[in-house]
Amino acid sequence: MPEQTKPCYLIIDYEVLAPPTSQEISKILQQGTEEEKIDAMKTLILMILQDDHYPRMIMTIVQHAMRAESKDMKKLLLLYWEAIEKTNHDGTIKDEMVMLCNALRNDLLSPNEFVRAKTLRLVAKMKYREMMDSLLQPVVDNLTHRHPYVRRNAVMCVYSIYMAFGDSLLPDAVEKVDELLKSETDLSTRRNALLFLFEAEPNVAMKYLNTILADEEENSSAYGSSADILQLVVLDELKRVCKANPQEKGRHIKAIFQLANSSKSQSVLYECASTLMQLTKAPNAVKLSISTYIKLLNDPSADNNVKLLVLEKLVGIKEQFPKLLQEQAVDLLRSLSSPSNDIRKKCLDLVLGLLSSRNVEEIVRILKKELLNVQSQKEELPYQELLIISLHKCAVSFPDITGQLGLVEVLMDCCLLQASTSAEVASFIQQLMSSYQSLQNTIIDKLHHIFAEISSAQVHRTALWMLSEYTRDPAKTIVLILNTIGEGPFINKRERIAHTEVAKDEQDKIHRTVILPDGTYGTQIISSSDFSRQKNVSGLRKLLTEIEEVDFFLATAISVSLTKLLFKIEERNRENYKQDILLMLCGLVQLRTYPLKHKNEKEYSEVPYSIDPDNFERIVQCIQTLTGMISPDWLEGGKELYSRSQNIAKQIEEQLEEVKQISQPDDLIPIKQLRGREGISDMDFIIEEDSFKAIFQDTDEEYSKRISRVRQLTGLGDPVYVECMMRMHLYDIVLEFSVFNRSSETIQNLTLELASQGDLKMVEKPLPINLAPGKSAQIKASVKVSSSEAGRIFGNLTYDSPKGGNLNVITLNEITIDAIEYIHPATCSESQFRQLWQEFKWESPVNVASTKTNLLDYIQKLSKISNVNILTPENAMLCSEHFLVCNMYGQSRFAEDALMNVSIERKDNGIIGSIRVRAKTQGMAKCIGERVGAIIQHIK
Repeated sequence: MPEQTKPCYLIIDYEVLAPPTSQEISKILQQGTEEEKIDAMKTLILMILQDDHYPRMIMTIVQHAMRAESKDMKKLLLLYWEAIEKTNHDGTIKDEMVMLCNALRNDLLSPNEFVRAKTLRLVAKMKYREMMDSLLQPVVDNLTHRHPYVRRNAVMCVYSIYMAFGDSLLPDAVEKVDELLKSETDLSTRRNALLFLFEAEPNVAMKYLNTILADEEENSSAYGSSADILQLVVLDELKRVCKANPQEKGRHIKAIFQLANSSKSQSVLYECASTLMQLTKAPNAVKLSISTYIKLLNDPSADNNVKLLVLEKLVGIKEQFPKLLQEQAVDLLRSLSSPSNDIRKKCLDLVLGLLSSRNVEEIVRILKKELLNVQSQKEELPYQELLIISLHKCAVSFPDITGQLGLVEVLMDCCLLQASTSAEVASFIQQLMSSYQSLQNTIIDKLHHIFAEISSAQVHRTALWMLSEYTRDPAKTIVLILNTIGEGPFINKRERIAHTEVAKDEQDKIHRTVILPDGTYGTQIISSSDFSRQKNVSGLRKLLTEIEEVDFFLATAISVSLTKLLFKIEERNRENYKQDILLMLCGLVQLRTYPLKHKNEKEYSEVPYSIDPDNFERIVQCIQTLTGMISPDWLEGGKELYSRSQNIAKQIEEQLEEVKQISQPDDLIPIKQLRGREGISDMDFIIEEDSFKAIFQDTDEEYSKRISRVRQLTGLGDPVYVECMMRMHLYDIVLEFSVFNRSSETIQNLTLELASQGDLKMVEKPLPINLAPGKSAQIKASVKVSSSEAGRIFGNLTYDSPKGGNLNVITLNEITIDAIEYIHPATCSESQFRQLWQEFKWESPVNVASTKTNLLDYIQKLSKISNVNILTPENAMLCSEHFLVCNMYGQSRFAEDALMNVSIERKDNGIIGSIRVRAKTQGMAKCIGERVGAIIQHIK
């Protein structure tokens, strides 16, 4: 049998440093104890499976091992006969197989049912005509054996022989199996018999099937109440018959309806729903398919993988029959009881695509109830985020529902005070306030009520912006902010502790300079205990003074908001608040922070740092505006800028949706009537676009990419020249080695010995080959990849010396598996990017220095060679000619996120800047950072 068509029924991973020789195994089989013989047989089988042939061991096995009466040895012998090579190099049967046929015949007639059944399974795998003559009659006789385990294996053995050699060897096989099927009571045997008849003689199988269906209509038969193994076979045949004979479709679809309503098997229900969607588009059938899928989805005993597959099917149905699926959108939400967030996310995305004026109110109520149930559960924080995003989309699509159901109040009460979900809620409420004027008063009143309890700096910044832009009473808001912050001085927690310790040495007294009511300066003496004790340590005060690392951007937001609010007050009343605001701003400028020494550690710096220049400049600008040094015109236009940014984001989303929906003029149009009559398969029912592309698409570009991955492994002066081409396939890498014999002699036993480093595993061992002078050969090896971290493959090339002696060894160059090869461009929203950026702590910085002058062109080339997508809109990147900042995003084949933030500026001598790469794991961030650092040197 040719090497490439050899069947492989058994694979066991086995590594041994020093394999035993044939003499060692033979000695144990001849003289060893029963346990030693069993261990020797196991070792022999494992070595044969690793392509280490022992051709001289067959006679030893026949003479010694086959005489053993142990059941364990009998099992091992069956595995051994399956694993060994049974033919010579010319394809003829080995002579030893004649003795094997006699042994197998005896086993087929054994009084032990287990031995008979296992032997039948072995005979079914032997596709050799010379061995079948003496085994046919015992195989056929076993069809009427008293034990069902023997009968079911006998049917499969007949099936295998019939499909391999046709009716020339078994002319009466169909009749015998048909007789067996009529009287058989064992479900597994009936299932195997039906499989055989469907392939060998479909008319006979359909005659039997029609009899069953007729009984099913009259009364309950074994068909509807049988196990799923039989139901699945019947269902598959019904699908084929409906495709081959459309005039019979009505009757058989009725049977599928009955099966979908009566079966309790998850696999049968899934296949029933899929078959109905493939055979007909009638509304009743589609509704039944949807109900069946939802039944599986809400089944608590169903596996999560099954539920994910069901959700994918429902997504496909939504594209074709959205109105029918809308009627059962509420039932879909019952699957939110699943603990898997992947299932919850897919379910929510599906339901949000089915929103309508009829079901939105009930859907919002269910989501709001779910949010209230999980609000205090820390382990459900990701689920809370999903619910908040879903409610956000419902409110944006149907704003009237938001006010009727009190959605804003629920979100602000439940989630705005939680640090994990508060940022998403704040952004959501900010968008509602900007878009819907009717909700502004409700939101402002609620913000006044909970402002002092907010604990997140990001939420405070958003709340300050909303209060400064939309408040009806600016004076009241100013008092609220000032009271929340408290009186000065604003001293960092660590600095205050250090002052307290010093003050204890100075008789527990502290001298502090203060501004008196008349504007002059004075000295105040207070005790250290009063100095260290804080009257108010919640809200803004806590964020400014009770943490080591101060958020200066929050201080800037406070300054800008207070300045805006002051200029909204009538001019004659401004002086009542101006002095307090100025004192507040002067105190904020003097704040100092103790940042973390390293982002992945919790140790803070011992040296305090003052406010950064950007925030300092902004606060000083507010002070200058309050004192009249500059005009307050820059405070206006906040609402318009926010609305403009929301419109841009909306346009980008619409463009992405249009790109997904647009069909090109030269797209393939599959016409299944013109596909030929080669046979019936699932492709006749479901036309997959990717399948046609794989057949008809021009592969020149793919081949050129593969050529670019060729690696030279040996030198041109070596007797054997080797180069390797890598081909990526999902989670595997196929290495195609091209080996050239550059010598004038035949090279024998040429072997590639490979090893891997990193998250790589060799799963296919290259076989030794012989290579004639001047000839070449292709050798393939497979590597299993488990992560996107870089790995290396190294090894040697060994071959026998033409004149005898030691092996010749050629060391191969290392093959580095590039992490960029696993990355592909992906898309996410800005909020998702920011969230991932905060979650990922591992960062790899890369410095940029290029002679190019076009910033946008540089970014586009960087995105292309790094296999990442640019998230920042092009109009935002073109806001300046001298600098450019953008975010990039990609995903690996293992669904790992890769984030890049690029900040570059143009100087007289070229482009300089930095690239920050972040990932979830240190290895991935480091590998991608090193690779990006290497490839940016080649951007031209």
